Amino acid sequence: MLTNFVCTQKELKKISNSELKNYLNKKTSNIWVNIHQATAEEITILKEIFKIHPTTIEDIFSAQTIVKYEDFDNYKLIIFKGIRSIKKSNVTSVNIPFIVGENFIITLDGERDGTINNLLENEKRIEYVLKKGVKHLLHYIIDNEVDEYVRKKAELNEELSRMEIEFMTKPNKEVFTKSYSSELIFLELRQLAESITDLCLVLTKSSVHREDKNLIPYFKDVYEHARKTTEDYKAMLKRINGMQEMYATITSMKTNEVMRSLTIIMALMMPLTIITGFYGMNVNLPFQNHSYAWEFLFIAMILSAIGMIFISIKRGWIVREKKDKF
Repeated sequence: MLTNFVCTQKELKKISNSELKNYLNKKTSNIWVNIHQATAEEITILKEIFKIHPTTIEDIFSAQTIVKYEDFDNYKLIIFKGIRSIKKSNVTSVNIPFIVGENFIITLDGERDGTINNLLENEKRIEYVLKKGVKHLLHYIIDNEVDEYVRKKAELNEELSRMEIEFMTKPNKEVFTKSYSSELIFLELRQLAESITDLCLVLTKSSVHREDKNLIPYFKDVYEHARKTTEDYKAMLKRINGMQEMYATITSMKTNEVMRSLTIIMALMMPLTIITGFYGMNVNLPFQNHSYAWEFLFIAMILSAIGMIFISIKRGWIVREKKDKF
């Protein structure tokens, strides 16, 4: 289905597919055609009336098309990628294609939500924007989609701050696992943000706006928002990496403490093991027939243990904690 709007200085109105060609030749009219589940016949109409190249048709209907800007003889193709939802470690994104000519713009709305769908429900807003020109409509949609990146970034930043507080309070494996899920999300969002930032940079060039140089500051503003969002995603990734490195350090310190404690225990047990092993041999040994032999052995074991503790303290293997005095 094609939804066709024509805006003149006097009014905005919807027109049928058969009227498109007549208004296209009127340079004072600005046309917006939105495609929603178009039929093969409607696609043929677009090809014949707007002279759309077959590769462009293929690009706008393919979900695999990357973010791009292409300049054709009578129009420009822009593929923008918007984000819709973030669940667990998955980011749902959607392609938003634009075909922009001298006095027409063609969009594809294959979803129930998003800027285009909201705009279609507000004809006063359509008239206000479309009266200024088709590229103002392009700016309006892209600006709102970039704002969605900013909103998602703010939500994720709050979630990351809560995770950092939880980590500092109780650095456990659960928080560590959650940080890796967040890292996957931020990596994907950073990649998306970088691609749209590059696209927005292209749209700030004067060569793109030969007819209306006044649009350049508007697209520069969008570019700045996209660039700032990309930088913020990078900073958030560094914060996550910092948490992961800190967790690895804490884990390593705990492991070292355990190994240190086990080593000290083994060192204390070593002389005791030597004595018991020595007197456990089935041979004649000094004092083995003495009536107080076991008392002598017990005292020797205690003294050797005390001696090992003293040596450990002297060498700093065992550190006595000093309690703070208030």
